[in-house]
Amino acid sequence: MSDKMYLCDEYKLYFKIEDDVEVLHNEVELYNAQFVGNNAFCHEEYINGQRALTYSIPAMTTMNQFLEKKIHKDELVDIIFSIADQLMYLKANDMSIGKVILNKGYMYIDFQNMAVQLVFLPIDKPMDKCNMEKFIRDFMSSVKFANKKASDAGYELIKYFDHNPTFYLSEFYKFIIDLKNDNIAHPEDEQELMKSAGVEPVNMAKVEVPETPHAASASSFKLAKEVKDFSSNDIGFDNDDGATTVLTANSKAKSGPVIIRTRTGERIRIDKPIFCIGKSTQGVDYQVTDNNSVSRRHAYIINVNGVYYLRDNKSTNHTYLGGKIISSGTDMMLIDGIRFKLANEEFTFKEK
Repeated sequence: MSDKMYLCDEYKLYFKIEDDVEVLHNEVELYNAQFVGNNAFCHEEYINGQRALTYSIPAMTTMNQFLEKKIHKDELVDIIFSIADQLMYLKANDMSIGKVILNKGYMYIDFQNMAVQLVFLPIDKPMDKCNMEKFIRDFMSSVKFANKKASDAGYELIKYFDHNPTFYLSEFYKFIIDLKNDNIAHPEDEQELMKSAGVEPVNMAKVEVPETPHAASASSFKLAKEVKDFSSNDIGFDNDDGATTVLTANSKAKSGPVIIRTRTGERIRIDKPIFCIGKSTQGVDYQVTDNNSVSRRHAYIINVNGVYYLRDNKSTNHTYLGGKIISSGTDMMLIDGIRFKLANEEFTFKEK
């Protein structure tokens, strides 16, 4: 697919709502105020007798279509910053960020300035919950990194949630600003520096009440129609249970290399651009359940423009490639048939 994008003036979305659901017009007004890059417009109307929220969204393309191209570091960080910036605006105006649909199938983008158009549901109704960590991990699984700088930025985003199991929107926002400015310090490095200086690290969980960035699930509403469909890659339809299913190019089965675990013969498909291996029950893509020598998130396999690299993640018992130890944070290229070890657990990388 060519990296060239074509201008699309406007998308329209219609969300059916029940007659007994109250539309909060003060939130409609705040959402329509063209805040921090979001220029979408929402209003209530009846369509063929059906009450609905109608969205007019000026954008050049859908997020799913934009992610078909190879993404550079500045593009990736600007996209996440745009989302975080809008969530900060909503929170500052006492609008529940739980009403934002954090689903890339319902995001649109002006790729000239990477301004994301988010959909916010200004209604008085409980929402299904979806956390920011899940959104970021799912989003990263769809990114095709253009180069190592881009993959490093994606790695930092994944690592943020590895080190911050409790989410604070304000802290995440600061992190994204630091990432934009290439001013990232790893949490474990900061704590080691503080300990060496005789300073006890502060437990932020005891200082600040956690914010819950839960977003509305698209399955709570029915997507009745999308006008000016950019291509057949994004199709909204109503399935039998009334929920909306969004089909995208990313719904198709993906091929990729595999790693073969020597001890068991298991073949593990590397199906994400940042693929984590470790013994943790969370935040890994392949869990080593029967070897305590392997660290919780021991290592990553990173896809940079079709070339795969192995990166040790400050593991206790180290990572070895071709019999040689890998320095933590150093990316080593994987070639077909090469063997590597996570501690004493051996794998073989196969391109097919």
